Amino acid sequence: MPRQRRQGIVYDVREQGTARLIFDKDRTKFEGTLETLSGETMLVRGRVTSSSAAVSTTDGGAQLFMDVDVVDGEEGSAFHVTGVKVLVDDQFAVIDSVAIKFKALDRLIGMKAAVEVQQHISPELAEDSTEVFVGDMKIHLLTSHRPVESARRESVCAENNDIKLLEVSNDFLS
Repeated sequence: MPRQRRQGIVYDVREQGTARLIFDKDRTKFEGTLETLSGETMLVRGRVTSSSAAVSTTDGGAQLFMDVDVVDGEEGSAFHVTGVKVLVDDQFAVIDSVAIKFKALDRLIGMKAAVEVQQHISPELAEDSTEVFVGDMKIHLLTSHRPVESARRESVCAENNDIKLLEVSNDFLS
C-alpha cells in the first residue's frame, strides 16, 4: 500500500478593507494597518531588499520591489511575500502583486495625518512621518505548513515486559 503524503496545515487568507500606510522619508519602507470588512486588524510592513531594486518613473516617483510582511492581529500568524511591486510619489501610492493590492484614494498630510495616526495606527509606527496614504487593500495569501514529525519511542511498562506503549513527545527531557 503506497504511503500517503501529508498535506499539513493550509492557510487561505482572503481579506479586504481600508489600509493606512506610512512611508519613510526615503520611501524605501512602509508600515501600516489593514482594517478588514469583518473588523479585524492586520499589520502590513514592507521594505526594499536591495538598493538596485528602485526604478524611477517619468513623473518623479519610484517603482520599488519590496518584501512585505503581513501579520494577522487576531491569530498572530505572519506571512512573508517577496518581490512586491510598489509605486509611490508625492501624491499616490500603489501596491500591485498577485497576493497584495493597494491603491491610495487619499493622501493625508499635517494635522489630518496626525489625527489618522492617533485614531487608526500606533503612533510608534509613525515615528516622525507627516503623511498617511489611505485606500483600499486586498490580500490573498495561500500557504501551507508541514510540521516535522515528532520523535516516537517504544516503552515497556509492565513487570513481565508484556505491555508496550508507543509514546510521542516533543519534550526534550522525556
